[in-house]
Amino acid sequence: MTGSWIRRESRRGVKSPSGAPPAPRAAYGTSVRVAAALVAVFAGGCVGVLLPEHELLRDVYVRGSSRTPTYALTFDDGPNGECTAAVLDALRDVGAPGTFFVLGKNVRRGRSDGLLARMVREGHAIGVHSDSHRVRPLFRRSLTLDELGDARAAVVDALRRAGIADPPVPTLFRPPFGFLTATSARAAAEAGFRIVEWTVSVEDWRSERTAAAVADLILVRARAGDVIVLHDGNGTHQCSMERCRDRPNAAGAVRIIVPALAARGLRPAPLADVLGLDLSAER
Repeated sequence: MTGSWIRRESRRGVKSPSGAPPAPRAAYGTSVRVAAALVAVFAGGCVGVLLPEHELLRDVYVRGSSRTPTYALTFDDGPNGECTAAVLDALRDVGAPGTFFVLGKNVRRGRSDGLLARMVREGHAIGVHSDSHRVRPLFRRSLTLDELGDARAAVVDALRRAGIADPPVPTLFRPPFGFLTATSARAAAEAGFRIVEWTVSVEDWRSERTAAAVADLILVRARAGDVIVLHDGNGTHQCSMERCRDRPNAAGAVRIIVPALAARGLRPAPLADVLGLDLSAER
């Protein structure tokens, strides 16, 4: 999960200066300034620059209100067999909702239909993390639209195969690695997606880390309104569907994080609630 790019680690809500163009929205009237009004992205020798001008970042969401004692748990790079199943078990056991940003390529393997159906039936949300987990398509409108459309269609088709008669259509998009260009932001808005980044990421995918270590790092940083990201998959490189070999830390971290934050008066809530989004009309 590395790359040469610039990204602000802490994205707390701030007010736009008087006369400044609209900043990206967050919950309860809080606005967000992205990377000090600039996101620069380097990929394949190209640089993409995203400026918060006009309405370009209108549908980019980073965090919720710090005045509401909630936070959101999100998971990237699935679905991934037993790793995703273990996360779902953990969320069930601690009574927490989650949002899974899945990859279309993983979904189309056809071995995770039941996991996606379980997400819906157990009250979790499904967003897309692109189709291929590649950055290069984000520099071209047509390729970004293909990535989003293919991933969305894969989710809907999988849910129908699994017996969900009226499947929810994904409208949340988390770009691979958090990369965002002006082109991809416009394409996502055109396709009806809202872009969701995060505030807390502790590189839970590092092989040398344990679930307890991941949880400790999150607990040091977590505050009200945060969007926490963990990983239940390893991009499109899945080692095993029968054993959780790729991302063993996410489920264990959830089991530690949720009760520890509850002791501080913070509760996990659906991502849409934390961000102040109404997704009911988009089904």
